[in-house]
Amino acid sequence: MAERKIILSIEDDPDIAHLIQLVLRNAPAEVLTAGRADEAIALIEHRRLDLILLDLMLPQMNGLDLLESLQQEGRIVGVPVIIVSVRTDTAQRHRAQELGVEHYVLKPFSPAKLREEIEGALGVDWREYW
Repeated sequence: MAERKIILSIEDDPDIAHLIQLVLRNAPAEVLTAGRADEAIALIEHRRLDLILLDLMLPQMNGLDLLESLQQEGRIVGVPVIIVSVRTDTAQRHRAQELGVEHYVLKPFSPAKLREEIEGALGVDWREYW
């Protein structure tokens, strides 16, 4: 059996958050969800994460501002981040790359694309769970 991963989905749209849960329902992972930056920070303080799925447009702050803050505070050292967003502008992508983000999934996304990016970010092969 594969090692269970802990994935934090930071997404303010309940429909997208639910879709992410559905995509990962059979994976060897616990999926935590946060709809706002403060909820995400509270979860990060108390859990060891393996992956963060991050929306860029959050109610309290921009997702990249949240990411930068978490990195500066040393809270997510070594944790890969996948941006899941409708934002396609070059400036946002460039800033994400500067913050070390290597994976970017555009909404609306296919479940297969999200799974592929998650497997790549975690360095796992979960095909048997899909």
